[in-house]
Amino acid sequence: MFRGRRFIFLSALVVFVAITALSLMPPRTNLTIPTNDKVGHFIAYAVFSLNILLLGKNIMQYTVSTLLIVTYGILIEFLQSFVGRETSFYDFLANSAGVSIGIVLFLLFRKAINQILLKFNVIS
Repeated sequence: MFRGRRFIFLSALVVFVAITALSLMPPRTNLTIPTNDKVGHFIAYAVFSLNILLLGKNIMQYTVSTLLIVTYGILIEFLQSFVGRETSFYDFLANSAGVSIGIVLFLLFRKAINQILLKFNVIS
């Protein structure tokens, strides 16, 4: 991994840990927050997949990474049933839609993102 790619790796790791922790924390109360949590799933997985794809170098790495992220989303949904949370097919769909948008953003803006990262010496 390039020395400058550590920032992207760290960013992906932070998102991974946040998704895991927030998804597997047992619910504390029956407090209902007036938001649609599917939006949170969508954004988290879009950011996660975009970070991971920026670390890749070829189509094989992009494909394997995408499959692993989707599999991770399925696993997290399954594991939620063991911590007193509800497993939701709609959460899985929101996760997968986020991954899809992350891929689209990556394909559309990869060069621009890399130029910005080069400009700020994040990558070399």
